[in-house]
Amino acid sequence: MGKVKELESEIPEFNPETHRWDWETKEVVALTPEEIAEIARRKRKADLEQRFKRVEHSHDSVFGVETEVINGERHSIHRSERIAEWDRDDLDDFEQKVLKLEAAKKEMDDEEVRERPMLDRRNEYRKIDELLLEAIAEKQENKAGKMDEYLRLRADIKTRFPK
Repeated sequence: MGKVKELESEIPEFNPETHRWDWETKEVVALTPEEIAEIARRKRKADLEQRFKRVEHSHDSVFGVETEVINGERHSIHRSERIAEWDRDDLDDFEQKVLKLEAAKKEMDDEEVRERPMLDRRNEYRKIDELLLEAIAEKQENKAGKMDEYLRLRADIKTRFPK
């Protein structure tokens, strides 16, 4: 433990994005342009990988489903197998694919936001469908109690879940 503290105290503070510690000469050395470019490339790749993980599940809606014929039968190729074939080191191509996936995810999220109130309203109507059937049966018997309750619930649903 004592040697580690001694070594740490020998190394002066420096910016690791532009300099590095050279253990042979025991001094801070500026990074070469190639090393700086490699660091920037690794950061860009890590950022793309992180963004890709958030939108990976929308792959099939963007790139479609690929199939292959095995023994005369069509089988779909799972997205993980197709993604494994991508060259993630070609950052420009990978970035274009990630952008396509992000755009598709945003479109799907927007569509869900638009459709959610309509689906909620439809589900609420399904809950009172049985009451409507009872009301229709009572109407034939000249009783209006269930129909009034049904109409009241229907009006309540319309106010809670507008179109």
